[in-house]
Amino acid sequence: MILGFKNAFVPSVADGTKPHSIRKGNRWKVGTSIQFYQNVRQKSMAKIRPDGVAKVVQEITISLPGERYLGPAKQPTIMIDGRLLTPLECQVLACTDGFDDFAQLLRFFRENHGLKFKKPFTGQLVCWTDLRY
Repeated sequence: MILGFKNAFVPSVADGTKPHSIRKGNRWKVGTSIQFYQNVRQKSMAKIRPDGVAKVVQEITISLPGERYLGPAKQPTIMIDGRLLTPLECQVLACTDGFDDFAQLLRFFRENHGLKFKKPFTGQLVCWTDLRY
């Protein structure tokens, strides 16, 4: 299956420093082949790196403070497979996913995926390495 990346993420996907990607929905399964591309469905579409395989697929929810089902959260949170990540783990995940920090990840998901109060982002963390959170 094709996994498309915005230009900002291409260098880290190509050099292997980005071992996973957060995707909306639930279509990815362990064992699914991955073709890494930039500019998907454009004339400039280009392969970034050799094909891979989804080795780990985890459910992810990114929420802003005050989401009713997370209790009295006073800061943005990430849950992976039902486990609430610590603030340090959120920072590590964001940096490993190609962002400068957790705040930049949150801005990206607000601007590109409609993350806002009472509308968390739900999807999958697709890893092409054995990394697991």
